[in-house]
Amino acid sequence: MTIQTPFEIAQQQVADGTLKTPSVHAEGKAINYFGYQLAVHHFNLKLMAKGMKFRGINFTAIKNYYGLKGRSAADCLVQYEEIMNEYKGRFEQAKETATA
Repeated sequence: MTIQTPFEIAQQQVADGTLKTPSVHAEGKAINYFGYQLAVHHFNLKLMAKGMKFRGINFTAIKNYYGLKGRSAADCLVQYEEIMNEYKGRFEQAKETATA
């Protein structure tokens, strides 16, 4: 049995229909919630790696949500970008399958 992160669990719950994500719109179009979430957290994590702090979100929350390992945001940034790229790949593949 593999241990899943809260991020992976949320994606599975959406796929199963047990969790409804908020609708997110940009430039008048609906966009993928998890893609939006990844983009915002990537922005936050990159700035945290440079030493900035945010009100309302902290490094530990991001680290635990995605299952990142490391002591600092700079340590975890590479792992996070791997998660982002993996998600983008799965999302693009799902789009291609849906249009085929």
